[in-house]
Amino acid sequence: METGGGRPCPQCGQRLTDDDRFVVWCTSCDWNVRGGIEDDEEHDGPVDAFRRRLSRAYGEELFARMTSERPPRPGRGAAYVGAYTIAGFVHLLTLAVAGAGVWLLVTGWRAVIPAVLGTLLLGLAWLMRPRLGRLRRHGVRLERADAPALYALLDEVADTLGAPRADVVVVDADVNASVSVFGLGRRRMLVLGLGLWEALTPQQRVGLLGHEFGHLVNGDTSEMLVIGSAHRTLIEWYVLLRPQSGTSGLGLVETAARLLMFVPASAVLLLLHALAQLTLRARQQAEYLADDLETRIGSTEAAIGGMDVLLLADAIAFWLDQQYVTAGTVHRATRGAGREPDEAVWERLKEYVASIPEHELERRRRVSVLTAHAEDQTHPPTHLRRAAVERREHHAAAIVLDVARNKEVDAELDPARRSLGREVLRG
Repeated sequence: METGGGRPCPQCGQRLTDDDRFVVWCTSCDWNVRGGIEDDEEHDGPVDAFRRRLSRAYGEELFARMTSERPPRPGRGAAYVGAYTIAGFVHLLTLAVAGAGVWLLVTGWRAVIPAVLGTLLLGLAWLMRPRLGRLRRHGVRLERADAPALYALLDEVADTLGAPRADVVVVDADVNASVSVFGLGRRRMLVLGLGLWEALTPQQRVGLLGHEFGHLVNGDTSEMLVIGSAHRTLIEWYVLLRPQSGTSGLGLVETAARLLMFVPASAVLLLLHALAQLTLRARQQAEYLADDLETRIGSTEAAIGGMDVLLLADAIAFWLDQQYVTAGTVHRATRGAGREPDEAVWERLKEYVASIPEHELERRRRVSVLTAHAEDQTHPPTHLRRAAVERREHHAAAIVLDVARNKEVDAELDPARRSLGREVLRG
């Protein structure tokens, strides 16, 4: 990474950017524009790497379709049928293993071998069971009685979109937000990461909520009971079966066992790839459609601004990770100003985000084009999502979060801020 902004660019002679807190680069010729940006692929496993390749392969083609005069909606075509077929096979296989275990125990319970095999098969069926999701244990859980103003805002967003309302809200310190469905009762959980929430303007927060509830409107296959649980089950199978890297120092029996697991692990990986191939296009379409609903709820301008904040996600996460290093200094400074240090973390985060210069944001926009940056392997490239929002019809906000109401919502989040602030300062 280059430092020492204000010098002439070694490539074109123009002045370089002058904030040494960030990558120093040339806004004229893009010299060093990628400085400090790692390729996400370096940290990908085989499933994530395959999804990322698919995401990029679909990128331009899906963008063109989604910005046409009549963009497609997620349909129930051949891919949908194929995904259900794979999911059904996964769940039927689990039932077959469980049924075989019960049959052995019932018919051969007096014999040692059938009883042992039956018990082992039931144990295997338990490991193979569908994962229906669960309530988040990490973070601060807010019920309706704890945050009536927040839930009123959530209900208004959901009702405006025609989406089901949230049953529970969990607040954590991450630079993210998500909505998911969990348990047999298919309860809906909204997770709000303060690392993202605090960096957004009030209207961008409304747009974020519109995007997340939009997933419940669009029928994203990742949230469907059959397909979603099958995908989570296959992930669990692969984690259990995959051969570990390296075999040096292993005994003959352990080496043979790992070689035997290679075949079923490869079969599970093949099923995961097939399910990703069948569902990824629909999931990316759902992201575009959720972006469209975000613009209608919070405004087009707020949606574009929110996407710019997402480009800063790694910088915000790094800033939060470093807070425990300066916890002592922060403690003295904030106590002197009459504030608790755990609450001041989030005020300082807002100040940090506000201090990020426009040239750093522009650099990240350009890098997002060069690297096809995406939030994760299931999202379309961020620059294409941003371009799609800009090309579509522009919308004013359907719901305006005014100053008074925003303060009321913020006040209800204060207990979570204190708790999660202490967590950040502890590192």
